[in-house]
Amino acid sequence: MWRSSSRRPGRRGFTLIEAMVSLLLLVIVLTVAMTMLFQMRAFAERQQFYMLPRQAARRATDYLSYYVAGASDLNDRATPRTSPDALVMYYNVGGNPVQASYDDLTGGETGNAITVPNVSTKFGDLGTDVLTLVAPTNPGKYLVSPPFPALGASVDLWFNFRVGCAGGDAANLTAFQTATGFDGTQSALLTLMDRNGNWIYFQIPSAGYKTDGLCTDTTTYKNIHVVADTQSATLPAPPNGTAGLADPVSLVTGIQVISFRVLTDPTDNVPKLQQKLGLFDPSTDNPGTAFVNVMENVEDLQVSYVYALEPGGAGTGYIWNTSSQTLTGDAVPPQAGPANAPTPFDIVNVIALRFSVTARSPRLSLGAQNLTNVRSTDNLASTTSLHFRPASENHTVTMDPLNPSRPLYDLFDHYRATATLLLRNRTLGS
Repeated sequence: MWRSSSRRPGRRGFTLIEAMVSLLLLVIVLTVAMTMLFQMRAFAERQQFYMLPRQAARRATDYLSYYVAGASDLNDRATPRTSPDALVMYYNVGGNPVQASYDDLTGGETGNAITVPNVSTKFGDLGTDVLTLVAPTNPGKYLVSPPFPALGASVDLWFNFRVGCAGGDAANLTAFQTATGFDGTQSALLTLMDRNGNWIYFQIPSAGYKTDGLCTDTTTYKNIHVVADTQSATLPAPPNGTAGLADPVSLVTGIQVISFRVLTDPTDNVPKLQQKLGLFDPSTDNPGTAFVNVMENVEDLQVSYVYALEPGGAGTGYIWNTSSQTLTGDAVPPQAGPANAPTPFDIVNVIALRFSVTARSPRLSLGAQNLTNVRSTDNLASTTSLHFRPASENHTVTMDPLNPSRPLYDLFDHYRATATLLLRNRTLGS
């Protein structure tokens, strides 16, 4: 009997050629995949840079809209329009006029100077506007016990204020300090307003809050006693001086003066929308420390003034400080104040603001730069590139110093958003 036998086939692996072909195919697949991945990532970044300035401009527009539309000094007694100091162009200090709002900063304004060529001045970025307005936050009006004394320093005033009287005189004084925005050193900037709509600025120092007010006084209503200046060399006054106040006079609380500007931060070279609680002060806001950053990559703020009637006559247009119509002088409307009669161009005749905000993206990455024409050298008239700050109202495009016919190109995306808002407190009943 023969022993059976079987022959098992030997195990085989990849040959060298097969391995090389496999590796080659793998490299091709990975190369194609990575190329598509990098392209998709660059495209995603490009879309992100495209959207960021649009989002920033719209957020800034929404933020400003809240204050512009609601601007009001609560002066409903003034004629012909309410809230005569809702938009602050000027005020006086020590009898000298001080400008609070500006159009197209050049560096040549009084107290101003260029700090970074083609970029910034002390007050804000070149060509941008500064806007100061009054916004109600927690409004209230409280009668001043008559007779109202003559304007001067360290004047005694008594107020009909009984909001905190349920807790006694001390609690009522605390409630009054809260209503007047007392911060431990002084009150917020308040106003006193008479029966004719005449008004003055008013501020209470810490020592001015007295403790001798009585909640039980329901005859003369001398519930709160303060000692403060109603006229001094340091207290802001209405433009062109104050007018005498006639009884009855009311204290207006719960209003906040707010100033807006655009300034490039020298530490990171990023332009920012900034805000200050208080009147713009050329002597300290240069640039000063009172302004705080609200939003990054906002590079332009432009304000145009819309009048109820055409100040220059029929056919001259309703909007001023545009590319074709510019106010003369300081290029902001004049402000007569309560002591003088307003001219047709006076700020009290402005019923709306058209403001434009231009935002930019962060600096484009290399991948995003390759997907757009950031290195254009075309003249402004023929360029298709959008990588320069666009013109806005009467703020023209910044031109290249080395080639005046070419815009100053950069590595950013830009977007301008515009809104036109009626001042609600000047259009009620219209």
